[in-house]
Amino acid sequence: MTTKQLKITRLFGKRAIRLPEDCDDLQDEIQRLELQLKEKQDEMFQLQRNSYRHKASPMKKKGESFVRPEKLILTNAVSRLKKDLELMSVLSGIEVQSYVPDDHCCIVYHMQHAAEHEVKHGLRIETKNGLNEVSKLSLPLGFNLEAVMENYDNIMLPECLVDFRKALVAYHSRQKQFDTLKRMLNSEAELYKVLDGSQMQISFVAQNDMDEDAKPFDVELVLDYRINDIRPKQISFKETDLPEGAVDVLRQQCAVFKKKSLSRAFRDTFIDGAGPYKLVKQVSSPTASPRRRRALRPHRRDYNNDDTFLPEHCSEVEHSDGDDE
Repeated sequence: MTTKQLKITRLFGKRAIRLPEDCDDLQDEIQRLELQLKEKQDEMFQLQRNSYRHKASPMKKKGESFVRPEKLILTNAVSRLKKDLELMSVLSGIEVQSYVPDDHCCIVYHMQHAAEHEVKHGLRIETKNGLNEVSKLSLPLGFNLEAVMENYDNIMLPECLVDFRKALVAYHSRQKQFDTLKRMLNSEAELYKVLDGSQMQISFVAQNDMDEDAKPFDVELVLDYRINDIRPKQISFKETDLPEGAVDVLRQQCAVFKKKSLSRAFRDTFIDGAGPYKLVKQVSSPTASPRRRRALRPHRRDYNNDDTFLPEHCSEVEHSDGDDE
């Protein structure tokens, strides 16, 4: 039997059916039905696939929403406020330590400069009955409180409290500059200042470096500061036996004092500068004191281990040996 005679098809998953040779029409009908069946299967598969597609339903709201405890909210708010206040005190250097309306206000000033210990200053201002008066204070030695208040009638003004901060910073800066200059000059000059550092005097010996025959002469330099100044406002010289025309030249040389720190300005003016007048270094030749010899002390006697050396014992031994001989 030929291939045409043995045509085998499958319909609905049944066994193969052997058709006779003269059934071509039936074979075509079977193929058409199989195509329709495949189309219906694909359509059913697509319908089933679409049935699984559905929009996600919104989440069901719970019956009771979470309520944050008030104590936790208050604790977080207080801690955040403390951090903000600490940051403000670091940036501004001013801290309101306590404030009670119509009673008092305590202001603390943080001195943010290089120091071995943390330095703070404070004011307690009484505000009872509308009176703004300082009842207690912790200020540096000799600090001129009245100079700060000259331009203000009310100490509680923010501008006045900020000026207190500026005056304190300038005070510590002047003190530090003075100490640095004193260490630098050591015994080559005499330094003097008032308590608040508003005036400093430097006495030293100078000489015209451009004239070999010029004689040394004494110079008393006077620097005047205002309450908020870290550089001198006025520079003057006391009336001493200065050479003729030296005052004007010295004033020109000292112009750098208004631009640089005290020790740096003095070095650039009277030591390394290009001006004619230079510092005469004092050559000190102290008399050397004779060195004292340490007194010999006998060893402490130890009865458990007596190793004390006495010359008398040796001499007795040598003398006895000589007698024996």
